[in-house]
Amino acid sequence: MAATPDQVREVIHKYFEAWSTHDKDLLLEIFAEDATWVDPVGSPEFRGHDGVAKFWDFAHQGDGRQLTPKLTQVIACANEGILRFTMEIRLPEIKQGLDLHVVDHFVINDDGKIQTARAFWDEGCGEKPEGWDFYIPNMDEAHQ
Repeated sequence: MAATPDQVREVIHKYFEAWSTHDKDLLLEIFAEDATWVDPVGSPEFRGHDGVAKFWDFAHQGDGRQLTPKLTQVIACANEGILRFTMEIRLPEIKQGLDLHVVDHFVINDDGKIQTARAFWDEGCGEKPEGWDFYIPNMDEAHQ
């Protein structure tokens, strides 16, 4: 049976919780084994749990990196959902930061897992935090 909007909201909130609490196991738990994740749209896909873990590890590289998501909106229609949020990225040791405004689109499968995740953001979605130097992630590194 197809996921309901309530189930979609629950999965999206778990996704957000995983990022908020830095819980890689929770993130992997809510993705289907054969899921695809494109971040950002137009870049190569990450496939399956190995791909999801690879993206997670890229985002969390370095001991001093701080990731703090700030929720803006969750929308759920049928078995699909949208998450709008800002990921605050801080590298305090070099005083670089980025506030990245992201729109994520998810399709939830019949088992209540994320089957596809697609992140929409571009260079116009980033802001430099006041008093910090601008941090620009090298997304090519995520795919190496």
